[in-house]
Amino acid sequence: MKIDTTKDLKILDPISKYIESDAKILYHYTSIDALFGGIIVKDNPKPGKEICLWATNCCYMNDPEELNTGFRMAHEVLDLPCDESVQAGIEKIKNFMHIISFSSAIDCLPMWGMYGKNGHGLALGFDSTQLGTPFKLYKCLYANEINKKLIKDEISTLSVFKGENIFLEILENFVNIFVCYVLLLAFSKNPAYEYEHEVRCFFPEKNDIKYRLRDNLIVPYVERYIPKSSLKEIWIGPTNDMDRATNSLRNYLDYMGFNNVEIKQSKVPYRE
Repeated sequence: MKIDTTKDLKILDPISKYIESDAKILYHYTSIDALFGGIIVKDNPKPGKEICLWATNCCYMNDPEELNTGFRMAHEVLDLPCDESVQAGIEKIKNFMHIISFSSAIDCLPMWGMYGKNGHGLALGFDSTQLGTPFKLYKCLYANEINKKLIKDEISTLSVFKGENIFLEILENFVNIFVCYVLLLAFSKNPAYEYEHEVRCFFPEKNDIKYRLRDNLIVPYVERYIPKSSLKEIWIGPTNDMDRATNSLRNYLDYMGFNNVEIKQSKVPYRE
């Protein structure tokens, strides 16, 4: 029996609907140094590559449980056995998995404190539809009991066999379980980070690795370029000298050809 997988195989993927992001503008909280020092490309950028974002290796993210949470979540909700060989495989995967993180949270106090230089930084607002094809964005699925039950209920519908074509149904079930496993592994996150409202993109990469120094660690990352048209707004953090920060940023953006980027000032009442 010949199966046309493009026609006959049904990829149900019950998880994507819970992690697909519908946020139009996504925010990247960062420092002014990062914007000036490389996010806006200074030296003759190629058209469509005027902005450079760093995808950090997942072992060096703020959450020390990156992928480990997803690994446990996947095995729990899918009721899969786990042994040392599987865990060893996940550790190898970590070596070439890199993440760029965004947030759907606008002018968010804990985000300013955690990622925006204690309020001295910036939040870059990107149009999610203009980031380009390499950016497949998904919301993080926080591994709380509500989400675990939700996904378990969804998964339970995959193994219902009608008996119309048992071979095809077994194949469909295997493929769907595999897709669920990969998505749970990559996008599940500890519920302690729910305030981040994180939307992330993974970049598997073994080549073109670069390194930077951060907190006495040599951190691997890969560069990913996006067009300047994707940058729509920049929020100035609440502990900045607002007037001078706004003027200096406006002058620099105009000088670099980012005239259409809107500058907004944080409204968060926050003092160092």
